[in-house]
Amino acid sequence: MTSQSAAITAIAKKKCISLTTYKKDGTAVPAPIWFNVIADKIVVTSPRDAWKVKRIRNNPRVEFATCTQRGRVTGPSFSGAARVLPDSDYAAVAKAKTRRYFMFRFIKLKHRDQVAIEITPDH
Repeated sequence: MTSQSAAITAIAKKKCISLTTYKKDGTAVPAPIWFNVIADKIVVTSPRDAWKVKRIRNNPRVEFATCTQRGRVTGPSFSGAARVLPDSDYAAVAKAKTRRYFMFRFIKLKHRDQVAIEITPDH
C-alpha cells in the first residue's frame, strides 16, 4: 500500500480533517474542515476570499490529519499538495459535500462564492 492510499484509507470514513496550510514566513495554520474523497483525491470547499485559499495559491504544500469538529487531531498526519480547482469543478465537489454533510446546504446559502480545493497526498 502506497503512502498515498494509506492517507486516503486513514481518513475516508472520518468526517473532518485538520488542514494545515503555510504562511509566506513558514508559519503553520491548521483549520478543521469537512472533506470528501473523489477518485483518490481529497476535496474541500472554502470561501473564495478565505486566507487558506490565498495561502494555498502561494504555497501548495499542506498537511492533514483526522480531527474533531473543533480541530483536535485524532490520527496520523500526512503531507500533500493542494490546488484550487477551476470554477467548473466546484459543482461536482459541492454536490458530493451536500450528500455527505446535511449542514453544508445552509453553508452554501450563506457563502455563495466558494471554490473547490483538491489535495493530493504525497507518495
